[in-house]
Amino acid sequence: MPKPPSDLRIGVVLPGRESVVERGEYPSHLGGLAAKIEASGYDSIWAGESPLARSRMNPLLALTAAATTTERVGLGTAVLLPLRPPVHLAHELACLDRISGGRLIAGLGSGFSSPATQAEFAAYGVPFQERVGRMRETIEICRALWAAEGDPVSYEGGYHRLDDVALLPVPSRPAGPPVWMAHSGEKMLERTGRIYDGWMPTSTTAANYEKGWLRVREAAETAGRPAGDVTAAVYLSVAVDDSLEKSEQTLEAYFRAYYRLDLPTMRTTQGIFGGTAEQVAEWLGGYIEAGARHLVLRLPTADLEEPRYRAALERTAEELLPLLRSAA
Repeated sequence: MPKPPSDLRIGVVLPGRESVVERGEYPSHLGGLAAKIEASGYDSIWAGESPLARSRMNPLLALTAAATTTERVGLGTAVLLPLRPPVHLAHELACLDRISGGRLIAGLGSGFSSPATQAEFAAYGVPFQERVGRMRETIEICRALWAAEGDPVSYEGGYHRLDDVALLPVPSRPAGPPVWMAHSGEKMLERTGRIYDGWMPTSTTAANYEKGWLRVREAAETAGRPAGDVTAAVYLSVAVDDSLEKSEQTLEAYFRAYYRLDLPTMRTTQGIFGGTAEQVAEWLGGYIEAGARHLVLRLPTADLEEPRYRAALERTAEELLPLLRSAA
């Protein structure tokens, strides 16, 4: 693969449904697992959200556990859904940013359109068709409360209203944690370049990623933002194995267990690849060439048990990371 840039960062996603749905011991191991991830050389730790549709640990609680046993790695949500009241979310994120010493990245998205996701939003009392607008307002309110540093804030939007609300504690950073957007829609690409701090889609191909990132960069330049103001990230699923054939079996088993969908269907919405470490590095190299500077890697396994995840974590660190690091 071509030589990656020196500013390349590589993160890993904590197990989602793994062990949680089986009432396993994984939740009590979160702190130790986070410490292992940091010691293995990864740059960031991520946790996703789906409380009902694909039940898993609360990402902010999982990252709080990770924050208490790590010192260096970034901690990010991949991604939060617009299910919480804005003031509640602003408070949670400010607290986690303080607990982690300013290492938090707030990744947000509105969720895939599916019957299970729609039912999830309904259970939270959030109209599914309003999710994108509510997400935009939620981010605006969070940023306003963080920037006020304890002074009262008022806000009038289409979905939310605040009257002289003062929020404490303040985040570690004056503007609060950076906000990364997961959307690839045309309007959201423009908005990301103009307003947000990072872009983290699940682009199915490097070519699709390159097109989206170009649009984000153009919007950022038009808005007069300096180069580097928006982080180019990407969320991908990779399985390092002895061969392409073996990794395909792992990926098929994982996505059937996780989503109850076959692998070809999943590949229409997410970037997914498996093979030897050299093959995976070459595939990731396409996204790096397209502009990605922060790889957020989910590690699919043949089952949803913690031991399999730990083995994948170790193998990826031992075989894949050196290929990326040595070339950087």
